[in-house]
Amino acid sequence: MNKTKKYAPVPSINALRSFETTARLGSVTKAAKELCVTPSAVSHQIRKLEEGFGHSLIDYIDGKAALTEWGAALLPGLIDGFLRIRDAVHQLQDRHQTQTLTIAARPLFASKWLSPRLDRFWETHPGIALRMRYLTQKFEDSSDTADASIEWYAEHPHDANCIQLFPAALAPVCSPLLNIDQTVKGLPESLNNVVVLRETHQDYWRDWLKQMHAPDFRPERTAFLDDGSIRLNAAIAGKGIDLSVPCFLEQEFANKLLVEPFPDTRLEGGYYLVLSRNPSSKAAAFQAWLLGEVASDQTKLSPSTK
Repeated sequence: MNKTKKYAPVPSINALRSFETTARLGSVTKAAKELCVTPSAVSHQIRKLEEGFGHSLIDYIDGKAALTEWGAALLPGLIDGFLRIRDAVHQLQDRHQTQTLTIAARPLFASKWLSPRLDRFWETHPGIALRMRYLTQKFEDSSDTADASIEWYAEHPHDANCIQLFPAALAPVCSPLLNIDQTVKGLPESLNNVVVLRETHQDYWRDWLKQMHAPDFRPERTAFLDDGSIRLNAAIAGKGIDLSVPCFLEQEFANKLLVEPFPDTRLEGGYYLVLSRNPSSKAAAFQAWLLGEVASDQTKLSPSTK
């Protein structure tokens, strides 16, 4: 039957730290300076450690600390242990210093415009960890929800702290394989030939149909998909017609994956940055960066730069 070994209590952390620092730096004086104590205090701690083990751990040759056989056996484990302690402390300090910024954004805006630019935000704000969530319903002013959101509005909202980013009209888009009567006279009955892709919490189709003088029209076939990227992929696959943002779809139009069957009937609007009533410093930093990106885009598109 194996008997459990009994060990003497582990020496004090101060004694072990004094020995490890002295052995690593090769000098009691240097160890005292790193530990912010006197050299005599370091020597006292090492003597207590040696008395506990019953063996000498350090010999002093010409004033320089040299490890004995017992000291050499003890040192590697102590170095590893104190490195682990330092790493744990540094990780906690980094976590305290890193700020988390939660942004709620419309899925299409996030995937088509924001995500390709985020590396530039991280380069200029390494102390801010960005957390993104998709916005599929109206932004709620709550610190538990997001620090800021990016939403599409037909008009500038009057009851929120909003900044317009840029105009972005909505328009029906679909696969060129769908058989849709593209004449305005064919509306809205031509929409009964396809599945109309909509979202649950926002009904911009209603606004578009109202603009087309058909406010009471209800499509015969409807699918509710709250994620704009999923609706767009469904439209590309020929599963229905989506109300999307043409300015984000130049590549899809060029590759003939999508067409805009009613190009003269867009629903005007734009993307807005919505801030909470008391925006934090990290939200203000994101706002400044975001507006800078928008201004850079506008400069690239201005006639003077062509």
